[in-house]
Amino acid sequence: MRNFLALSVSLFSLTLLGPVACGGTTPEQAPETTEQKQGLNATGTGCSADSECASGLCWTESDSYPLYNPYWIRADSCTEECGGPTDHASCQALAADLNAPSPSTARCIPARGVYDNYPYDDIFYVCDMVAAGLGQVHWVE
Repeated sequence: MRNFLALSVSLFSLTLLGPVACGGTTPEQAPETTEQKQGLNATGTGCSADSECASGLCWTESDSYPLYNPYWIRADSCTEECGGPTDHASCQALAADLNAPSPSTARCIPARGVYDNYPYDDIFYVCDMVAAGLGQVHWVE
């Protein structure tokens, strides 16, 4: 019984110490590392730069003045491009897919210089997710 107890304690000790290297010492364990993942904002969520959005496009109200007046509203949303001023159906379908509170009010609106790294003031058409109840809205006081 004494030998059994000694053998059990020895095995238990080896289990706690881990494998023994050739020199008779235990190897140092590598420090644990945690993988960091930078999540991108989904379409319909708030943003402040294109690089934050999974779609690569962050719309702010100043991009679409005078449809949105930056003096009375501050708004932003990760969004996607759309076909033109009459292409509301694609934006409404996108809003419905995103479970927007009011998907039927999503619309395709013009936006000037909407891409952060685009050097020109060209017109692009983007889905207005703010009108559908997505993104972030802050009323100016």
